[in-house]
Amino acid sequence: GWGCVPRVLWRIGQEVTMAQYLSGKTPQMYLYSGQVVGCPDIPQTGGCRTNVEMTINDVDDVCDVKGMHQIIFYGDYARELRIFCQLYGIKVIT
Repeated sequence: GWGCVPRVLWRIGQEVTMAQYLSGKTPQMYLYSGQVVGCPDIPQTGGCRTNVEMTINDVDDVCDVKGMHQIIFYGDYARELRIFCQLYGIKVIT
């Protein structure tokens, strides 16, 4: 079967924000912004239906990107999320 989750078709060129909140004694948020450069097809054998190829601002090596299963959404809201984190004592990690 092909699953029950709709496939997201990302718009090429759209700015995006990628974030992941980590609760704990010292709350943290992984935070990145970038731009959509591709929307891969789903392999015939199946796999994750929500894939996106994107640039990531201020990151030289993709291996330096932290986290898994981040939330990705349209628009560059990195500045606004940094302000939010500062107000609520959340450490931003990029």
